[in-house]
Amino acid sequence: MDTASPIDMQSITMAQVLDLYAAGRRDFSHLDFHEAWMPGLELPGIDLAQANLVSANLDGAVLVGANLGGCNLWRASLEMADLQAANLTRSILIRAQLSGANLNQANLSSSDLRLASLTGAGLCRSDLRNANLSYADLRNADLADADLRGANLTGANLRGVSLATARLGGASLDRAWMDPSPELSY
Repeated sequence: MDTASPIDMQSITMAQVLDLYAAGRRDFSHLDFHEAWMPGLELPGIDLAQANLVSANLDGAVLVGANLGGCNLWRASLEMADLQAANLTRSILIRAQLSGANLNQANLSSSDLRLASLTGAGLCRSDLRNANLSYADLRNADLADADLRGANLTGANLRGVSLATARLGGASLDRAWMDPSPELSY
């Protein structure tokens, strides 16, 4: 399939996306795939910037290095998804299910993760600067070397999380649930 051929991106189907991706196309920004059922898809490096993925099911998807900047992933399910080194800046992830997801080295700066479930998620060396994680469930998440400067962690569940190597300058931990005597570095 010719990757330069014109396609009506407003009515594109997931089958067409997969065909175009296989042919080498990576830019699928601004698409509307709300409530799409896409578990286990392998689309590393795909560009879905500013796409509408509200309530989409991407459980177990492989989106390593993907661009999801500015995406609306409200109530999306990304459990066990591989989003290593993905760009999720300014994304809406309110009430998203990210349990067990690999978000190591991902850029989530200025994203809205209110009430998101990140239990057991890998967030090593992730960029969460100025992210809103208020009331998010981060139990047993790995935040080693994560950058949480300016993040809002109000009411977040941080039980089983070590923040010893995380950067927390200016982060709000008001009413956060933490294990006794957490090691914090500022």
